[in-house]
Amino acid sequence: MSRYHAYLKRAVSLLEQYDGNEPFSIYYKNEIAKDKKVGSTDRKLVRHYCYTFFRIGFACAEASIEERLLIAVYLIQGDTDPLIKVVRPEWVGEGTTTFEQRLALACPAFSWQAVFPLPVPFSMALTLEEWAKSLLSQPAFFIRTRPGKQQSVINKLEAASLSFKIISSSSLALPAATKLDTVLELNQDYVVQDLSSQRVGDFLKALLPNSIRSVWDCCAASGGKSLLLMDQYPSLELTVSDVRPSILQQLKTRFKQAGIANYQSLLLDLTQQPFPTNKTFFDLIIADVPCSGSGTWARTPEQITKITATQLLAYTKRQQSILSRLPAVLKSGGYLLYCTCSVFASENEEQVAWLQREFGFSLCKQALLEGMDESADTLFVALLQKTSN
Repeated sequence: MSRYHAYLKRAVSLLEQYDGNEPFSIYYKNEIAKDKKVGSTDRKLVRHYCYTFFRIGFACAEASIEERLLIAVYLIQGDTDPLIKVVRPEWVGEGTTTFEQRLALACPAFSWQAVFPLPVPFSMALTLEEWAKSLLSQPAFFIRTRPGKQQSVINKLEAASLSFKIISSSSLALPAATKLDTVLELNQDYVVQDLSSQRVGDFLKALLPNSIRSVWDCCAASGGKSLLLMDQYPSLELTVSDVRPSILQQLKTRFKQAGIANYQSLLLDLTQQPFPTNKTFFDLIIADVPCSGSGTWARTPEQITKITATQLLAYTKRQQSILSRLPAVLKSGGYLLYCTCSVFASENEEQVAWLQREFGFSLCKQALLEGMDESADTLFVALLQKTSN
C-alpha cells in the first residue's frame, strides 16, 4: 500500500469518527497525537485532505466518505494532486482543466444547492453559489500593522524571505499558516486580524463624529476590534466585557503586549444580566455578537455540514437577548455598531430591522464586507443611532 493510500485510509477513519461537537482542528490534533509514528508532513497532508472533504458540504452525498473525499480533492486540486494520481489514475489526463469539466467526470449530479441545502436567505445581494464557491479554498493570513510599524514590519518580513502582499498602509496578506513568532513581535508590531475585520475601522471612520469618547465593546472576545479602535482613536475611554473568563484573560495579555492600559474590563453575561449600572452612558457600543460564523467557514469548513435550523434560530434569539440590554446605557444620539461574521439575513439585516422596530434606532448604514475576492472572510456591519429623546 502506497503512503497515499495510507493517507486516504487515515483521513476516512478520522472523518467517520468525527461527531462535530468540537472544532475539527482540536479533534484532529488530539486524535493524530495518539500515533507517535506519524511525521509532521504526513499530519499536514492528512489534515489537508480532511478539510478538502468538508469544503463540498453535502454534495455527492450518495457516495461513500472515501469517494466523496477523492471527488473533493479532484474538484478542488485537479488531477495533479498525488492522491488522485495514485488512487484515481483514470481521472488523470482527461483534459479536465476546469472545475466544471471535473464535475462532469467525477460527480455529474453536483449542485451548489447540494453543498448547503439548509433553506436560509443570504444577506444583501450575496448568492448561495458565490458563497459556496468561496468555501473551496483556504483564506489567506492577514495582519494589521500597528501605527507607525508598517515599514519596519515589511523590512523584517523581507529579511526573513517571507512572502507577503501589501494590501493597504496597514494591511498585509501572507500565505496561510505563515509563522511570524520569530520574526515579529505579536501585538507590538502587528495584530492578527482578517482583512474584512480591519475594514470595520474604515466603515466607522467615514460615519462617526470626532466627538466619540466613551466606548463599550460588549462582546469583546480577545479584543481585536477594540485594539483597532484604540489605534485609530487613542484617547477613547474604553470598556470591554465578555462572558468567558479565559477570553478576558487573553484580552488582558494582548492589551498588555500592545501597550494599552487605560481601559476597564467586566465579566458579563448579557443574556442574563444588564450592564452593572445605568449611570454609565456610552457614545458608542460595539456588539460583535455570537453568530453562526458562516462568513468564516472557509477557515472551518466542517461547519457547513454541522449547522442546523434549530442552532441558527438559537443564535438569533441569543443575539436579541444581548442587544435588548444595550439601549439602556447608550447615550441619546449615541451609536450602536452591530457586527456578525455571518452571511445569513436572519443574523444580519433582519436583526437590524428588529432593532429599529423594537427600540426606535435609526440606521446610518449597513453593509456586507465581502472578502471572497481577496481570500478573506465576509462580515456584516451596521451602524445605528439611538433616537434623541
